[in-house]
Amino acid sequence: MASVDVSDKTPSRGQDEPAAPHLDALRILASAGIVVLHYADYIDDIPFGHFLFANVRHFNLFVDLFFVISGFVIASQYLSRVSDRGAIGRFLWRRLARIYPLHLVTLAFYVAVALMSVLGHAQVANPARYPLSDIPAQLLLLQAIDGQRLTFNFPSWSLSAEMVCYLLFPLMALVGLRRPRMIVVAAVAAAALLTLYCIAANAEPWPDWINQGGAWRALPAFLIGVALHLFRDRVAKAPLGAVLLPAFVLFVVAGSVMPVYAALALVYVIAIAAVKCDLSGAVTLLSRSGAGRWAYLTYSIYMLHMPVATVIITIGGRALGAATPAARLGLIAMAMVVLVFISAASYRLFENPVRRYLNGFFDRRQPRPAPVAVLAAPESAP
Repeated sequence: MASVDVSDKTPSRGQDEPAAPHLDALRILASAGIVVLHYADYIDDIPFGHFLFANVRHFNLFVDLFFVISGFVIASQYLSRVSDRGAIGRFLWRRLARIYPLHLVTLAFYVAVALMSVLGHAQVANPARYPLSDIPAQLLLLQAIDGQRLTFNFPSWSLSAEMVCYLLFPLMALVGLRRPRMIVVAAVAAAALLTLYCIAANAEPWPDWINQGGAWRALPAFLIGVALHLFRDRVAKAPLGAVLLPAFVLFVVAGSVMPVYAALALVYVIAIAAVKCDLSGAVTLLSRSGAGRWAYLTYSIYMLHMPVATVIITIGGRALGAATPAARLGLIAMAMVVLVFISAASYRLFENPVRRYLNGFFDRRQPRPAPVAVLAAPESAP
């Protein structure tokens, strides 16, 4: 099943950035949905688990929600700041500094599992998940272009898709600042071409693409996000605020019985409506829920939920002999609780310190700009 990257889609906000309670709430709720999707797979062989998994399979489309949010946030922060080679290098370095360290740690964890299995010190139920031949693609974040399906910490495929979008973002900015409507045209054209390809080649629908083709799946959503920033004044006035919560509930409850393209379109509507609500300062049940206060844990939860499951549900289950449905449900509940604490520790003790160090390392090696007389607005940390 696809899961989402959510690389930290909303970088830490500075004082000059508007609040985004709806986007933040959607991010953490979507990441929770992805955890439910993947953890339900562990109990797919019992009636309750099978019913749950069958009715949350569409949660894989939350990844496309994250791609839209990513395009909007990246455009909001960087659209006019990638105009030369130095600025582009700084932008790409800061994105890598955010997503790569934790990716490397989780990859190392599963490579260790694979090596222990090869040496006979560990038993793995699915050896195909640990092909050593896929390590180069994982290290270079190429798995969304030509990786093997569902290997190692498989949610990381969307980081690869994100990196493709980041590499293309300077071109999007160049075009968008001059002809913003072309970004809308590009988003529609990308979705249309992908759909026509799937029909002509009798391929699986592109919203289901993961390791092979996941990068192209991300493009329409990311472009929509960029377009939402370019047309933010119009979006803020659009009568979409009342659509957000019903659309989200409809997707969660009935998305599993919808055609995949209809469910994907609904995800796009949810993202657009959330941006409208944040731009207009609307107050809704979603923004009042307080869920957005946990949004900073989205990336940590996304990247760590499978390693936590491996340790607690798989290894712990074997050690405790937890073969009954009740025992496995208890381990899943335990994994969810541990995941929250591990994610918070990872964010505060590892991800943030490493990101700041890497950003400082890069900045110290760049030529200092000449002093200017006009005070600039404070820069928000990516």
